[in-house]
Amino acid sequence: MARPVLSVRPEGPDGHRTITAALEQARPGAVISVHPGRYQENLVITKVVTITAAEGSRTVELVPVRGSAVRVVSEAVQLSGLVLRGRDPELPTVDVPRGQAAMDDCEVTGSAWTAVLARESGSLAMRDCRVTNSSGAGIVDTSEAGSVVEDSVIEHLGSSAIVISDRAAPTIRRCVLRDSRGNGICANAESRGTVEDCQISRTDKPAIALEGSSSTAISNTSVKDVAIGAYLNSTGRPTLRDCSITGTREHGIVVLGGSEPVLTGCRVGRSKAHGLLITDKAKGSYEQLRVFGTKQAAIHVGELAGPSFRETTVHDSTKEGVVLTDESVAEFDRLEVRDVEGTGISVGAGANPMLRRVTVQEARGDGIAVFGGGHGRLEESEIGDVAKVGLRIGEDADPYVSGTVIRAATGVAVEPGGTGMFRDCEVRDCTGDGVTVADHAELTMLRSKIRKNDGHGVLVSNGGRATLDECELVDNTRDGVRVETTEPVSVTNCTATGNGGSGVNTPNSTSSGGDRLEIENLDSRDNANTTDAEAGPLVELTALVGLDGVKEQVTTLVNLTEMAKRREAAGLPALPMSRHLIFAGPPGTGKTTVARLYGEVLASLGALRSGHLVEVARADLVAQIVGGTAIKTTEAFNKALGGVLFIDEAYTLNAQEGGGPDFGREAVDTLVKLMEDHRDDVVVIAAGYSEQMQGFLASNPGLASRFNRTIEFENYSVPELVTIVGKMCEAHSYELGEGTREALEQHFGRMHRGADFGNGRAARKLFEEMIDRQAVRLAALPDANGPELSRMLPEDVGAEPEPEADDKPSALTRLREMIGIGSVKSAVEDLVNLLEANKRRAAAGLPTPKISNHLVFAGPPGTGKTTVARLYGEVLAGLDVLPTGQLVEVARADLVGKYIGHTAQLTREAFERARGGVLFIDEAYTLTSSGGNDFGREAIDTLVKLMEDHRDEVVVIVAGYPAEMQDFLDSNPGLGSRFSRHVQFEDYTASELVSIFERTAETNGYECSEAVRAALLDHFEQVPRDRNFGNARYARQLLESTMTRQAGRISTLQSPTLEDLRNLQPSDLPL
Repeated sequence: MARPVLSVRPEGPDGHRTITAALEQARPGAVISVHPGRYQENLVITKVVTITAAEGSRTVELVPVRGSAVRVVSEAVQLSGLVLRGRDPELPTVDVPRGQAAMDDCEVTGSAWTAVLARESGSLAMRDCRVTNSSGAGIVDTSEAGSVVEDSVIEHLGSSAIVISDRAAPTIRRCVLRDSRGNGICANAESRGTVEDCQISRTDKPAIALEGSSSTAISNTSVKDVAIGAYLNSTGRPTLRDCSITGTREHGIVVLGGSEPVLTGCRVGRSKAHGLLITDKAKGSYEQLRVFGTKQAAIHVGELAGPSFRETTVHDSTKEGVVLTDESVAEFDRLEVRDVEGTGISVGAGANPMLRRVTVQEARGDGIAVFGGGHGRLEESEIGDVAKVGLRIGEDADPYVSGTVIRAATGVAVEPGGTGMFRDCEVRDCTGDGVTVADHAELTMLRSKIRKNDGHGVLVSNGGRATLDECELVDNTRDGVRVETTEPVSVTNCTATGNGGSGVNTPNSTSSGGDRLEIENLDSRDNANTTDAEAGPLVELTALVGLDGVKEQVTTLVNLTEMAKRREAAGLPALPMSRHLIFAGPPGTGKTTVARLYGEVLASLGALRSGHLVEVARADLVAQIVGGTAIKTTEAFNKALGGVLFIDEAYTLNAQEGGGPDFGREAVDTLVKLMEDHRDDVVVIAAGYSEQMQGFLASNPGLASRFNRTIEFENYSVPELVTIVGKMCEAHSYELGEGTREALEQHFGRMHRGADFGNGRAARKLFEEMIDRQAVRLAALPDANGPELSRMLPEDVGAEPEPEADDKPSALTRLREMIGIGSVKSAVEDLVNLLEANKRRAAAGLPTPKISNHLVFAGPPGTGKTTVARLYGEVLAGLDVLPTGQLVEVARADLVGKYIGHTAQLTREAFERARGGVLFIDEAYTLTSSGGNDFGREAIDTLVKLMEDHRDEVVVIVAGYPAEMQDFLDSNPGLGSRFSRHVQFEDYTASELVSIFERTAETNGYECSEAVRAALLDHFEQVPRDRNFGNARYARQLLESTMTRQAGRISTLQSPTLEDLRNLQPSDLPL
């Protein structure tokens, strides 16, 4: 059925004179054909109609004097070929609050804040249209109805070309947006528009501005000749895909305000600032970006931003390629930076990026520079053809680098204050040194290759520190490693071959570097020179301080091995000998060092393939599941094939007392079989305390036959310890001044030599303390000269302990002066009297009864149990019952582990710390198992045995509530007999708590008035005394609150007096 057609012409015999008149007569679905002319009308369209130009496009002008030219409130309207001109400064030319306005080949000119408005439930369907508005925006869409604007030109705007706001979701396709004083696309609020295949140019503000919570998606859109290409400040995760942004007057893209956009396949180029600026905690995903030709850094990430990049290319920047700063945490995967005038990648100001599979090529500055507190990781990357330094690490920077290849003028430069950690890297073909370490810089390189560099492989300058482990230093023009520092340098398990200088060179040194240079298992050959630093392991063994018996036994073993090789060469039967050893003795006596040297000697004799050392402990061999221990032990053993397996504290592999399966025995059984299967390809050395190692050998019948030789390491003598400190001073350019050697002798002579004495470790600790004390002493002498700076004086060793003053109260006197606890004082004094009587009997030659010094302290919290325990230890030390009397306080968490065997280890360690003093176990009843697999019982069983084995070396005091402590003693038959003495602690009385409060206040410079004491007494008498009552602890907490309230009160006084500051008032009490 044909649609009715109504004709509109300004003049003529037929038709309507106005469009308004035709609308009034039109039925739904009618076509209104408008003949050429200028119509000054306001159309309010309430019907579904089509209004079209009768004689061709844009021959009909609708130009109202005021108001909107078209207002649509019908379901739909079709406008074709019309020119709509708005002259009202307040209202849009086209207003669509309801229905759809389909506009085809129309021209809209506005004079208000927008030319076209879609709002409420209205929508647009514009095609082949042109929109201009010198006074405002082109199109504003706030409707959720879903407008479509296609193949249109929006230009010459007073503000933005298209504004998408509220929850609008329009589609803008194949449009040209140009010449606007605002944005090209401005999307804000919760809008979610789609912009496709558009062109945006000549905007005064960002061409694309996505703000608020907009999730608008922009794709295949080109932006050029604008201020800023895209400004993304939206929390709605907007999207830019396959867009091109070029020729911006400022930044190409700016992302900020916590935005998390998704950018894929975009090109950003020829911007006069940064290509991409990400800041202000912004994040987002950036894939397949290409940024080029920028005047500032192509990509700048700062201010806590955390973007994620994949497959990014940066090139032709006139400054840096990428700048990461201000604590940003960017992630880059497959970043390529090439042909940049400055540094390829700059990391500073606390930035902590992840750089994975990065390539930096043709940088006229550094390849990567990390400085000013920069951190981060660089993995599986390549830096090449760099004019300056491949990787520069500046002050306070500490990057981690792995799997990276570096080629540059200088490969790696660790500058003053910098720290570099490298693993599995390669530094090669540099025109200068491969790696340089400056003053106060530190380098660690693991499993890395430094080869074919025109300078040194690694140069450690004066003041630098370095650790090289399993590195290859090959074919460098000068030294493989050059050590010019007096700071510690370690070269372990490294190969240095084919270098033009030495493998390891310490210029201006006639020794192997002493304590400053540690070389272990170095394969140095085919180098132009050989230095003392590369001397053989036997020379190094001989140079060790002390250990005469150890040196003699090791030398004997070496001679036997050499003789066996000679007999083998002569065709004689081999000597029956086992090379496996037990190293028994206290810690810090060089067992690990001797084990390493022993392996190197055997390797030099051809008795072992490599002689390398693999050091393990229980945790490296024992698993927590059935069968896992055999696997772990075998893996560790296989790593040691060809060398030495050194098992430290091997006795911990024994099954623990107290029951429960312990997989340490499984490790021992596996070890015995592996030693038999590989008897000629590995040496096993088991180390630990002498007494415990005897138990270790007895734990398996096969161990004693395989470890048939024990080398005993004795404690260093006082002269040997002094010599060790002297060598450390010499290695670090210090000298011992007059009287200092005697001071060292007195210091070491006073030290307690228990089983846990640190020996060499104690010497090193003292040396470090001497450096600290000298620094403090010289700080007061600003004019100190060179000799004074290098001289150690007796006071640097540490002051002699002051003899106890005559008027200083003894521990027993201090106990008597404690407030309350009368029964406790009596019990302790009875014990002291008994001990003193025993001492006098022994002096008189009379027999003395054995006395158990272990105690149970039972009572509520806050009653002074810990304080009394400390004083009791001091009393016993004064009576020579204990060597030192120190207090070591532990609880369940310090004794109970998380797996079988761990608890026994923790308990032994706590017990060792208390050797010579008192072990105080608070809330000991918590060790009692409540059923199931509870390792607390293992702690109790271990404790009982240790108390028996060391009955005269440690006093154990267990503390807790009375009833619970009785249950604790009943949990193990051995506890009751060992804790035969109980000391009962009662709650403090109210008057005693007042005294505690007052004494503590006086100690802190406060005074309590009589009114305060009365108020406190009344309070303490009324406070409930349940099991959680804190006693003295509660009194101290009450005082702290009182002091706080008093501070608040006197803060209101303009000029408080001394008396005001000291006096506590009843109003200060928080009662």
